[in-house]
Parts: sequence; C-alpha cells; structure tokens
Amino acid sequence: MPIKLMAASRRRPGLTRAEYQRYLEFYHGTIARRERFKIDSYIQNHVIDGAFGTLGDETHQQVADRDAVVELTFANFPDMLATLEPATPSAASQDGKFFADECNNIIVMAEEEEIPVPSPLPSFNPGLGIVQGVGALKVLHYIMRDDTVYREDYYQYWREAHEEALEKAPYAREQLRRCVANKRCRINDNDGAARKHFKMVDPPVYDLVVSHWYDTMEHAGAFRQYQEALMKNTRKFANWSKSFYLYTKQIVIIRDTEK
Repeated sequence: MPIKLMAASRRRPGLTRAEYQRYLEFYHGTIARRERFKIDSYIQNHVIDGAFGTLGDETHQQVADRDAVVELTFANFPDMLATLEPATPSAASQDGKFFADECNNIIVMAEEEEIPVPSPLPSFNPGLGIVQGVGALKVLHYIMRDDTVYREDYYQYWREAHEEALEKAPYAREQLRRCVANKRCRINDNDGAARKHFKMVDPPVYDLVVSHWYDTMEHAGAFRQYQEALMKNTRKFANWSKSFYLYTKQIVIIRDTEK
C-alpha cells in the first residue's frame, strides 16, 4: 500500500523565506533527484501565507511558522525505511541543517483518501492548473484532533463537518477543484527513522492533513469561507487552537506519472 510522508518545516535563523525556498527547490531538490533511493514522487509545497490557531487565542500554543511542506510518496513502508535509513547516511539527511529549523519539523505518515468535490475542473486550464483537474493554489489544512475524541470517530466527524461546511460556503463549494484527506496511518507510531532523518524533537501529532486545490491564489477567500464554516460546526472533534492552514504553491521535484 502506498504511503506518503509529509514534513512541514520552517527556515533556520538568518534566512528569508525566499532564500529558504530557493535552497529547498534548487539545491535540496537536486540532491533528492541524484540520490532518489525508493522515492516514487517528491512534491514541495512552498508557503505563501497561512494562519495558526484562532482569533480568540491570546498567543500561539506551539511553534507556529511554516515555510514549506514536502510530500514524499513510497510504494510501501520498507521502501520508506530504505530511503530514510540507507547503509550510508544520505546527503539529504545531512543537508537539512543548512536551511531548516530541524528540531521543530512536523511529520505525518499518511494514507490518501480522495474526497469528491462538487465542481472539479472539467478540462485542462492552461496557465492556471498544474495538471489536469488540479488548481494552482494548494491549501494544506492541519487539523489537530480533540483529545476527547477517538480517531475513528474523529474522521467521521470531520467528513460530516466538511460536507456541511461546503453547503454553508457557496464560494468554496463552487471553486474547490480537488480535495484529499491525508490520514495518519498506524505505522506513524514507528517513526524512529523519520525522527532521525528530520531531526525532530517531540513534534505535535496530527491525525489529519487535508489538501484543497483552487484555480488561483485569488481564490484563497473561498477556503477562508469554508474554514470559518467548518469551525462553527457544533460537534466537537478538533482543537482549533493547535490547528493551522497554509496557502502554498506546489512544485514537482520527482514524479514519473501523469497524476
């Protein structure tokens, strides 16, 4: 079964966001192409903007800023381990200290679930879509599960709240082109290799990261309308003070297929 490894990072001290993103794409990305190991696909999502917590919070409840999220896809868990823990330490694992604040990385090992949307893009949109049916603005929504809710119930409650939010957010319902639920899989509990590779220290745990695609950055308001409707759901399932979302530009580093 395919597995996706999502790593959200922020830039190291002394770097601007532009410097960090250039390094990530052109230098670190080149390293990944040269020592691909078992990577099926490698996507970088460069952060344009985002929001953390709620307007009612007096301060952030954890380290908040993120400058990119990388998505590494593998055919299976052994392939991921072979890439993260090769016989000889990889250049990629040694390179992070030059651009990232590694101890504050957040990883999620996830399985994808495609969520149907009311208005998928019917045909390729030259100059806007990255590939057919996918928009040029990608929003990554990290939703922290409420501690009192079981994981299985949490996914059900989110899906119900998602559908209700789209009904109450007509702009988002019209403009959302694709939606993928990245659900934290059980093997995430065996994350020693990932912790060693990404140099994390006690990262927060996210059971769900939802990817939303829109045509252009100008449609960011559609997601905002949806997100506000989602937070108004009367059923308690998320800790919104520890949740966040990122407006990103998707950049393909490795992908052999047309999807």
